[in-house]
Amino acid sequence: MERNVQNLADTSFDVLVVGGGVYGAALVREAATRGLRAALIEQNDFCSGTSANSLKIMHGGLRYLQQMDIPRVLESIRERSTWLRTAPHLVEPLDCIMPTRASLTRNRAVMSLGMAVNDVLSSRRNRGLDRTRRLAACQTGSRDACLEVLPALKDSDVSGGARWHDAIGFDTERIVISLLLDACDADATVANYVRASALILKEGTVTGVEAEDLVSHEGFSIRAEMVINAAGPWASELLEPAGIKLSLPCEHLAVGINLILKRWPVRNMAAGLTAGPGTPSGGRLFFFVPWRGVVMAGTYYRPHEGPVDAAAVTDEDIDAYLAALNSCYPGADLSRDDILMIHAGVLPAAHAAKAGKEPPLLRHYRLIDHGNADGVEGLLTVLGIKYTTARDVAQHAISVAVSRLSCPSVSSTTAARPLSGSVIGSLAGFRDATIEKYAKHTPLPVIDRLLRFYGSGIDAILATGDHGPLLEGSDSVLAREIEHVVATEMPQTLGDLLFRRTGLGSSGLPDPLLVRSCGAVMARACGWDAARLEREIDAVTKSTCLWKAATQV
Repeated sequence: MERNVQNLADTSFDVLVVGGGVYGAALVREAATRGLRAALIEQNDFCSGTSANSLKIMHGGLRYLQQMDIPRVLESIRERSTWLRTAPHLVEPLDCIMPTRASLTRNRAVMSLGMAVNDVLSSRRNRGLDRTRRLAACQTGSRDACLEVLPALKDSDVSGGARWHDAIGFDTERIVISLLLDACDADATVANYVRASALILKEGTVTGVEAEDLVSHEGFSIRAEMVINAAGPWASELLEPAGIKLSLPCEHLAVGINLILKRWPVRNMAAGLTAGPGTPSGGRLFFFVPWRGVVMAGTYYRPHEGPVDAAAVTDEDIDAYLAALNSCYPGADLSRDDILMIHAGVLPAAHAAKAGKEPPLLRHYRLIDHGNADGVEGLLTVLGIKYTTARDVAQHAISVAVSRLSCPSVSSTTAARPLSGSVIGSLAGFRDATIEKYAKHTPLPVIDRLLRFYGSGIDAILATGDHGPLLEGSDSVLAREIEHVVATEMPQTLGDLLFRRTGLGSSGLPDPLLVRSCGAVMARACGWDAARLEREIDAVTKSTCLWKAATQV
């Protein structure tokens, strides 16, 4: 994956995707693997916006049964299985529990019926999956069984517990990078830190975008027969200055906030718990998800007005959030000291929030063909909602694009096509073979780490035999890993490397020694001087996703 801005300027593309979150990455991969000349630009780093704010869950759509939205349930089940099959090193089963209560929608009988219906609808969920990625059937257990997992609820009206399995992304940022790597393998051109400043309009047709390389600060034009606006909450900001009236994907926005906690009483499975009536979020369900040694809690929502880039997490947000989380589980006593990181993103809302209420989120993705909607050809807008269904939405959107383009139609293969780094066959067998191949010269913690993040891509890192030393501050990170990522995955800053390539900063600030060690390797590879290295380290330690920095917002 090479950042070739000159190729963006010199090539006329069939499809140009604006936006490098999970939906943009899925779109450019879909286009490239169907034989289109495809490109993608992202104004910041890939997966640094809304897609970075996630509870990492690949939902099977169980919640949609309450809404009787069966097509959406089936879509979610199918796409969850697709992730487990095509990216098994990055997606794995997640055991979940929700207490049943006396309320109409959450009583034990209703939940049992819902679980049974879900099992019928998902009867093919394990087809083609590695045995370690298969999902067990749902079940509804007794009150005593629920209290074994959630003992602090013993004085509540809990009547039992509904248990089911979803899937969780071990590192969702690496999923986006893997989508982009696969797109580049299919000859796509992608670049981060390139901003689309304006649509190019000729006689009522969009023919590309005016762009700015935010690294060199040079402007240039990108020509494309079809521009797909996948800029998420920034989508309207691209459309509004066009000089003509274009349909906007949404008019209202919300800030969604997830917390990464160093402490939570329940660690063996994810739990869906209801906030108490004495809080602003009273009656709302919050999820607590164990993940890589920490726990994610979410999601808290509030309305947002104004530019997307002006969104910020306030002290009032944190106070309200902690009050809601503490009301979910007696004795939790979470405080600000328990927060490791804050993940925040701007999401589309269905309409304006009522006073004192959380904003209602958009339930379904939106695909606007501006040729049909506005009489402006060459432009689609895709506004996604759920991480889980990004591939399916991309498949549908590219089919619409192909129908408008003067090129042959090619069937989609992405439902079966492995992501970059995916292991074919037995995961356990691949691990055993890899250990046998490399364990003589490579510590086991290094091998296990590389397998989890890069899958079969471990060979590109270790095959040379010149691994370099373990970096100071870590027992599992090689200098060779950092060199490989810098050379092949387009990080432009130390933050890109730590937060969105290697997972080293995903659950809090790494050991300062490791931050500096990674920075030193990247500085050598990129030709940074000492002053640039210090600026990069300072930017990482002051990142707004880290709690100490966020308290100053």
